[in-house]
Amino acid sequence: MNQPDKEDQKSNISFQQVSWGLLAVVAVLFVVLNSDKSEMNLIFVKPELPLFVLVLTSMLIGFLLAKLTGRRKKDD
Repeated sequence: MNQPDKEDQKSNISFQQVSWGLLAVVAVLFVVLNSDKSEMNLIFVKPELPLFVLVLTSMLIGFLLAKLTGRRKKDD
């Protein structure tokens, strides 16, 4: 009887969904390619952790330090 148009049959995948999917693929590749164990020299300990954990931890510490020591806006 009523045949749906080809436009009605298109999937409703948004750009945002595709972006999140690509980000997830990149994140999985990052973890898989950086899963080798590495040693980190801290003051009192030398933990041996996967490289991606060390990279993410370093990024988090850098972000927190930047937030804590960042410039503050002056009120005019």
